[in-house]
Amino acid sequence: MNKALKSIILSFSLITLVNLAFAQQLSTKSKQVKSAYSQLKERPDSKTYQLNYISIFPSDTAQFLRVFAPPDFSQLNDGFDYIEGFFSLAKNHPVAVISKAVDIGKDLKWNADAVNYLQHGIVELGNKYTRLFIQKINSLNPKEQTNLITFLADVENHHAYPEYKQLIRAINDAGEKGLADQFTDAMHKREKQPHD
Repeated sequence: MNKALKSIILSFSLITLVNLAFAQQLSTKSKQVKSAYSQLKERPDSKTYQLNYISIFPSDTAQFLRVFAPPDFSQLNDGFDYIEGFFSLAKNHPVAVISKAVDIGKDLKWNADAVNYLQHGIVELGNKYTRLFIQKINSLNPKEQTNLITFLADVENHHAYPEYKQLIRAINDAGEKGLADQFTDAMHKREKQPHD
C-alpha cells in the first residue's frame, strides 16, 4: 500500500475510535434517556413506556443542556429524535409534557439544534393545548414567565415564524389579553434587535 492510502486508513480508524470512545462515555442520564427512548420506539402505544420516557426526559435547563447540547458535542448532541419523541407524547399526556417543557424552557436562551427544537416544540404545544399552556405559564413567577416568553420570541425572522403569532392569537382568544400582550411585546423587542 502506498503512504497516502495508509494515512487515510489510519485517519479513518482514529476517527472511528474517537467516536466509539465518546459513545461509550455517555452520562448516566444520557443512557437513561437513550434506553427509555428505545423502549418507547419498540412499543409506542405502551402507556408505561410513554410515562417512563416523560419521567426520564431531562427536567430542567441544566440537565437538558448536559444531555442534548453539551459544549463538547458528546452525549445525545442535537437530540432531534429524542426531543421530537418527547413532544409526540403530548397527544396522550399534555399536562406532563407541557409542564416539563416549560420548566426546561423558562431558563433557556436561544441556541441552535436541541434548544431550537425545544423552543419550537413549546410554541406548538401552546397552539395545540392553549388553556393548559396558559395555566402552566401562569404558575411561573414573573421572572420565569418573562424569561420563557423572551426565549420563545427569540427568532431572527418573525415573518417566517407564523406559529408564534398564532400562539399570541390563541392566548388572546382564551381571554388572556395581558399575557398575549407580553408575547407581542417580546416579539417587537426581538424584531428591533440586530440579527446575529
